[in-house]
Amino acid sequence: MKFIEIGRVFSEVKEMNDVRHTSRGWTAETCTIKLMSQYKGGLGGLEGYSHVIILFYINQHKEWKMPRKHHKPKNVKVFATRMPVRPNPIGLSTVELINFSTEEGTLTVKGLDAIDGTPILDIKPYIPHFDAYAEASVPHWVEAHLKEHHHGHGHGHTHGHVHSHEAPHSQATTSTKRPHIHSHHD
Repeated sequence: MKFIEIGRVFSEVKEMNDVRHTSRGWTAETCTIKLMSQYKGGLGGLEGYSHVIILFYINQHKEWKMPRKHHKPKNVKVFATRMPVRPNPIGLSTVELINFSTEEGTLTVKGLDAIDGTPILDIKPYIPHFDAYAEASVPHWVEAHLKEHHHGHGHGHTHGHVHSHEAPHSQATTSTKRPHIHSHHD
């Protein structure tokens, strides 16, 4: 399986455990996504979108460890979490689009839970009609964790673990096949 890296994240956040969480979401940080020159024209038409969906390769997933104290019940496994260690370490975040430039091939976004140097795989516009479900629900343990750690505080904080808002992540796999990311940085 091959993926093509279309760009990279440039952020002040350098390590996975430094992703800050806020009362409103995963992170209040802004960062820049710089596309490879052949993909910068693909940003045309983003005017008017307030949010975009970013797909990225979690290239440092092996460095993340589950904290001793964590909020998930023991019966909750990989596909019921968003932890970074997964069979395919692909992240997905819905982020606020602050600005973009087709000339420069850059996007400034807020809320991306990817660290500096993360390869970007794709960008899609967020369309509330298709992407938001008012009737969606979560298990009680997730709701309790969100209330305790995200909505009860008016400030950003770290918890010694990383959440990836839209990126399904969790436990390691026994598969030895890893996707190869084609990069112009290789």
